[in-house]
Amino acid sequence: MAMQHGVRRGPGPGVVPLRPLGTSDILGGALAALPRYGGPLCGALLLGQLMAGLLVIAAAGAATLASLSPASGSRVFVWTLFPAAALFLLFTCALATALIAVLLRPAVLGRPVTAPGLLRAALPRTPAVLGAQLLALLTGAGPPAALLALGAPAPAVLPLLPVALWLGVRYALAPTAAGYEGLGPVTALRRSARLVRGAWWRTLAVTAPAVVFTGAAGWALLQWFGLPGALAALVLLPAFPQLPAGLLYVDRRIRHEHLAEALATDPRPAGPA
Repeated sequence: MAMQHGVRRGPGPGVVPLRPLGTSDILGGALAALPRYGGPLCGALLLGQLMAGLLVIAAAGAATLASLSPASGSRVFVWTLFPAAALFLLFTCALATALIAVLLRPAVLGRPVTAPGLLRAALPRTPAVLGAQLLALLTGAGPPAALLALGAPAPAVLPLLPVALWLGVRYALAPTAAGYEGLGPVTALRRSARLVRGAWWRTLAVTAPAVVFTGAAGWALLQWFGLPGALAALVLLPAFPQLPAGLLYVDRRIRHEHLAEALATDPRPAGPA
């Protein structure tokens, strides 16, 4: 079997082979990871969400208790709950991405993981991942959103949309880089730009189908099952778009930084990175 730099090019024990990956390898590997690692991944995400949910409820309750009257207390509860819920959603997306980042190494090597182990590894990296996500979103969508907020007509914003798309794809790997390598948000964006250079269209081709699939699955769960379906989507779906992005990140590093050799000779025990 062909060899490259001492690394076997055929299928490995993990969800993808230790070699440069084609688009079908990446999308197939993401689908293969679901039955193999979906249980621990969803379990870790649910545990993190429960922890964050308790904090949201505690914050809203504390604000209500601090109010002076029952009437104002109900208003305080509502006005506290909505921002806390928004923070909860941001935390969910960031935690899901951090979980995928720490899952990449064991998934590629075919090693077992546990939900508590994934969560312990991902939580310290979640703030940097969230910062990278928000910074990437602000960089791409910030100018069009600002123009709309200032009252500019929609046609005036249209020329900015291709730029926003280009920047969004350019920085698509920043959250994974922040979680896998422990980088700060700004450094992660620069890292993503280097990894995506020369592969912009391929990055779009890998990440866009995952986003479309996730949106369609979330809409279907909401339509079929109502609120329970929406709650199920919140647990089951946030991590999936990051799986292809994470495997694309692995592919770019295999092609340019010999990551396959580093993983194949990794002496660390099984478990998250």
